[in-house]
Amino acid sequence: MRRNHGLLLSLSMCLMIAVIVLNTRLSAELFGSAIVENRGALKEQKAPRVDDRWIIRSQVRRYVTPSLAELSDLPYKHKHVLMLTRVPGAGAELMVLILQRLQGYNAFKHIRLPSGDHELLSSLQQESLVEEMTSIIRQEAIPLTFDGDVRFVNFSEFGRQGPTFVSLVRDPLDPRTWQRFMNKNGEEETLYYKAVPYFCGQDPRCTEQNNTWATERAKANVIRWYPVVGILDYMEESLNALEAEFPYFFKGAVRVYDHFRPKQKYPLISSTDLKSQVQAAVLKKELTQEIEFYQWLKYRLLDKTFSND
Repeated sequence: MRRNHGLLLSLSMCLMIAVIVLNTRLSAELFGSAIVENRGALKEQKAPRVDDRWIIRSQVRRYVTPSLAELSDLPYKHKHVLMLTRVPGAGAELMVLILQRLQGYNAFKHIRLPSGDHELLSSLQQESLVEEMTSIIRQEAIPLTFDGDVRFVNFSEFGRQGPTFVSLVRDPLDPRTWQRFMNKNGEEETLYYKAVPYFCGQDPRCTEQNNTWATERAKANVIRWYPVVGILDYMEESLNALEAEFPYFFKGAVRVYDHFRPKQKYPLISSTDLKSQVQAAVLKKELTQEIEFYQWLKYRLLDKTFSND
């Protein structure tokens, strides 16, 4: 009995040792495999697959045009992008020359848009112009200035942030703004480019002569989109107002203008030419709204100039 009892005790001890050894090996294998899996996971995180990298890049580069609702928090016009609308015969080319001289000095870029025909633009043509300018603004470093012989276009109607508009006008009764030509009957006629349609915009009613609605629409656009409308007869005051409003564009404008202004003041043609005086008297009736608009712009400019002083 004692021998059997000792044998059973020995077998029990051997079984216990064997179980302990097996458990130890199994735990070691499981722990090692877990380490390998963790290392593999870390490698996958550090080095994503080619497909994953392509997906990440695609997500980063994805661009969606914002809706009007998303644009609601943006200003309706760029503060550092100007658009000079050229009114024929009003000295806009002088303003362009000044901007071209200042762009290097004030570190901005001036861009001339292709010449047009001064006519109304269709909705498709307006949208094309808006998209062209928007594309340029995205590609170029701001600040930017543009000029074009185009009537006012409302960028907001096409869901885009518009530039800040500026322009230059001239006394509508100044004979130097008239263009004389011979008609098919050999008679001399006078062509005058009105300023109101250029500020009124692309509505057909803007082209109607002495249309009160067009004049009021032009004034509303000036108040909203044109912080400064210069007047050729008050060029120095105009440049001072522009420099006060946009110093990053027009700093030093008066100094540049001094190189171009005539050294001697000549009398107005209308004061020496009787024929011009007669034509002015006739045109005064035909240009009632133009004269009212000009006087309103002049008061606005000089009031702004005195306020800056």
